[in-house]
Amino acid sequence: MKKRTFFSQFKHVIKTNAQLRTGLICLVILVTVALLAPVLAPCDPYKLYDSILAKPGTSGHILGTDGLGRDVLSQILYGARTSLMIGVVAASISGIIGTCIGGIAGFFGGKVDRFVSEFMNFFLMTPSFFLILIIVALFGSNIMYIMIVIGFTSWTGNARLMRAQAISLKERTFVKSATAMGEGKFAIMFKHIIPNGIFPIVAQTTMNVSSAILSEAGLSFLGLGDPNVVSWGQMISHGKQYMLKGWWIAAFAGIAVIFTVLTFFMIGDGMNRVLSPKMNSNN
Repeated sequence: MKKRTFFSQFKHVIKTNAQLRTGLICLVILVTVALLAPVLAPCDPYKLYDSILAKPGTSGHILGTDGLGRDVLSQILYGARTSLMIGVVAASISGIIGTCIGGIAGFFGGKVDRFVSEFMNFFLMTPSFFLILIIVALFGSNIMYIMIVIGFTSWTGNARLMRAQAISLKERTFVKSATAMGEGKFAIMFKHIIPNGIFPIVAQTTMNVSSAILSEAGLSFLGLGDPNVVSWGQMISHGKQYMLKGWWIAAFAGIAVIFTVLTFFMIGDGMNRVLSPKMNSNN
């Protein structure tokens, strides 16, 4: 019965929230494209063809070729894999770190909260993209480094949300009952505080996927992305020098970035509207 209740509620949410429904449909399309990229791609994205700057629909290339003769459509399809992997992994790292740090700060309070708050203020005052640039320049532009760096520099929003949730939840009766029964503080935090306050973090983390994708695209555009993988940011950077005679290189890659960012924003904002009672009451 519980499974039926969950699925019935899920169907109801999808039917009533057009924004979330649209975002999930777009996400299914993105994931399908990323998984089936080797099947859907008409060419090898790394292969250099003789037809340089071929216009879309000519020389057997649906979206044309770039300045080196590489097929644009194949690069976009494989670039979806890179963007989704970086976005999901970086946002997950950010969500885990922010949840733990914010939960500790809000639940323990006192000196711990003040120390963590000052630590968060340091990250908030430091331009995150500038910090990412420095770290990537020092340690290299490997895709693993990029994912970890983006995740470690974007956790403050999740931490502030979890801190507020923890401050509110620790005054609830069930938490005080667990304390009175002798449960340890960390046990209470991980068994009661975090599970009951995680829902806004899930919505925020979903939207953080968009930020991570944009950060990676920005790094690749500046030439600090991983040169061994296909990236939409690299395509835009490569296409900027051909804007007059090869506009399709940067244009189609830019459209792919916008579509992906909007997808995760719609899902995150839609989840936030579903999970926030105040936003539901206003609607």
